[in-house]
Amino acid sequence: MNTPTHLIVALAALARKNNSARRNLAVAAGALAPDLSIFVFYFWAKIVRAMPEAQIWRDAYWREPWQTLGAVSNSVPLMAVLLVLSYWRRAPLLGVFALAGLIHVALDFPVHADDAHRHFWPLTQWRFHSPVSYWDPSHYGVIGGAIELLLLIGTAFVLWVRFTSLWVRVALALTVASYFFVGVYFRIAFAA
Repeated sequence: MNTPTHLIVALAALARKNNSARRNLAVAAGALAPDLSIFVFYFWAKIVRAMPEAQIWRDAYWREPWQTLGAVSNSVPLMAVLLVLSYWRRAPLLGVFALAGLIHVALDFPVHADDAHRHFWPLTQWRFHSPVSYWDPSHYGVIGGAIELLLLIGTAFVLWVRFTSLWVRVALALTVASYFFVGVYFRIAFAA
């Protein structure tokens, strides 16, 4: 799934309204953490190396160290260790960070076909290649994308109702808008 959807769904599941700014920031960080390696990779490929989109996603993305960094940031065992550590050390912010990361992985698991992650690294190198993709039309990407869009809109609505402050609603609107911006950007980039 796309990063904005991960963020919105994790916040809808775990964010709290009253005096919970630190908790909510931990949730947001946990929801974003599995995709951090992709953002670092993309910055390196696009800005540092000036690669065209097709080369970035068809070639460079599949090379090391990016695949291992992606495995680390999407690792269920590592997030489970963080979750156990949070209970052992009585660190609730670490706990919601780990839970948000696990929500991210749980959403990704059934919608990554040819681009599947190694979600159980370091225990195994196995990848679940789903028959459904959130983006690839050759793997029901139109249906997967439509379901993702409905999930994004539904959970954004939940947050819109739960949080009435202007700055939260502006951040929410910008996050939802970024989903559409990224989608349009990649369609243009790959059409060229």
